[in-house]
Amino acid sequence: MLDFFLAELRRFRIGAAVYCLANLAGLAMLQQIVDLPNGAVGLHVIMAGFYMLSGLALAVFQFGSYRRPARWIWLQHRPVHRARILAALVLAATLLIAVAVALPLVALLLALRHYTHNVVDARHFAGAAYLALSALAAWLAGGYTVLHRSRWAFIVLVLPVVLTMRLATAATVLGLTAACALVLLGLLYTVFRPNRSAADDAVATAASALPLQVCFYVGLVWAGSMLYQGGLLATGNHPQVNGIPQAGGVAEARRFVAADALKAGLAGSPDPRAAGWRTALQPRTDAAGAMSNSHTVASFRWIVYQYGVRGLMTSKGMETFRDGETLWTFSHDRMRFHGVNGRTRADEGWFGTGGAGTRSPFVTVPVAERDNAGGTWIVDAHDLYRIDEPGQRLQHVLHVDGQEQLGGRVGVVGGRMLVLTNRRLVVLTPATTAPPAAADVRLPLPYGDLESMSAGEVPDGTLVTFVFGHRQADGSSASQQVTYLVDQSARVQEVGRRALAHDFPALFEHRSWWVSPLLAALVKLPDLLVDDGTVPDYGASRFAPLLHEHPPVVWTAALAALLLSGAGAAWWTRRAGLGPRMRTAWCLACLLLGVPALLSLMVLQPRRGVATAAAPARMEAMKT
Repeated sequence: MLDFFLAELRRFRIGAAVYCLANLAGLAMLQQIVDLPNGAVGLHVIMAGFYMLSGLALAVFQFGSYRRPARWIWLQHRPVHRARILAALVLAATLLIAVAVALPLVALLLALRHYTHNVVDARHFAGAAYLALSALAAWLAGGYTVLHRSRWAFIVLVLPVVLTMRLATAATVLGLTAACALVLLGLLYTVFRPNRSAADDAVATAASALPLQVCFYVGLVWAGSMLYQGGLLATGNHPQVNGIPQAGGVAEARRFVAADALKAGLAGSPDPRAAGWRTALQPRTDAAGAMSNSHTVASFRWIVYQYGVRGLMTSKGMETFRDGETLWTFSHDRMRFHGVNGRTRADEGWFGTGGAGTRSPFVTVPVAERDNAGGTWIVDAHDLYRIDEPGQRLQHVLHVDGQEQLGGRVGVVGGRMLVLTNRRLVVLTPATTAPPAAADVRLPLPYGDLESMSAGEVPDGTLVTFVFGHRQADGSSASQQVTYLVDQSARVQEVGRRALAHDFPALFEHRSWWVSPLLAALVKLPDLLVDDGTVPDYGASRFAPLLHEHPPVVWTAALAALLLSGAGAAWWTRRAGLGPRMRTAWCLACLLLGVPALLSLMVLQPRRGVATAAAPARMEAMKT
């Protein structure tokens, strides 16, 4: 085993050294363009994808060379157990990936920490470990794909993406990635044998079935969604992008400006004052003759549905903000902002809950926001601060407790300041001070379904309209627009409500459920158990997303898919020549799990005619 391990290192030592140097040079050049450790989530996803492709390429080359019959016989037919041979390969690949991927990343982070004023936290070093583990997981998945006898085995590449790419703490993500690598190692072991077939071993087949079924489920949902939406885009009929939105739908409401959203919310209102309010919301002519009503309306878009959790390896939300030449970047280690002059790169100190120069840390990870009047705010999950521009001091404005969290949006309409939470809209007056709330407008539907909110000043008070339907395309039925009036005495009255039409067919909106209800619950379970900073629906159970209502057509599609999968399994297992017990087990699995189980059956248990036809070809290849 040791000799084989050293031989693999000698085989790839030059390639690993070249990759290491090229990786370090590329990271150094990118760092001159963008702050890599504190870059956007999209940048870090691209980096993870690049390193995973590198691990996959190594696996394809390494296992592809050993997959040749003569070399495979030389590798497997020796007085050493196959587990020790595989262990040598895995240890060699781990060391090579550590040198080629992790070492340059750690070197860059150490250089930034010691020679610059950039924020480098412990979570960034955990990010380097995650990228190396992701490359190793891709290597394991690539080895399984190359050695498996089915061409559809590549679907296992979905597993690292689904299981590990989560906006959770570094410890959680590293634990999930290590668990994913262990699962993939077990899958690789099932095909790392002389005949490279897991179908001949019942234990190996059972161990491979569930991971493959999860991967097929995710692949079917993603591929089906992308193909359907791609077709809509190609024909110019996508309601959210290039098509004409359905009248009265969520896509149409999404395109409204604040005044139009308020007027749409008043359509059909039984209140006799509605016509006058619609007139008051018309654009006005300012002193310069321009049409404007921006001082009387405010729109709440880009609502915060997820905050960054402490120790998150990547950036989430606006964890940086600029004040003149100073760029303030949030440090998770100190839970404060650190300032660097963008022109001179000089250190500008720290920014805490008391403002610039203070050492008081934030309790949770904050974001910086600007309201419609140009004011700057610091918002975290439970506290709202106003930035006092002349002295860069923070003034505490509002605190919420328990499950109630701030929605990250602040607006000013007339003399009132509006603050959104996951429970209510808080109306503060006047907006220049920090008094207790003058009025609360409770959200009529769950916060996670809130698409946007608009407010406008009218002679009788302040109109507020909520547009719900954010999760409509994911199967939520909460799609309404509800309008309230907050009068001069802070009394709240509902003045309009209308149902919003669905922009997509029901089968598309509920696609993740009817394909396989049980696997849908299994795939959603990690999101419900892992704390990723998602703002919860106030008063709702953590497992509420598993209890969505489904229309009759979706139930019909789910039952049809399960029954057809069971019938397909009965036909396929007979053609594959399986025994009664194995046939019964597969038929029950397909009846319970649906199409993904049937596809995994086709991969793990090929038809007898195909398997027997392939055997002579393999024997002939070995002889030659």
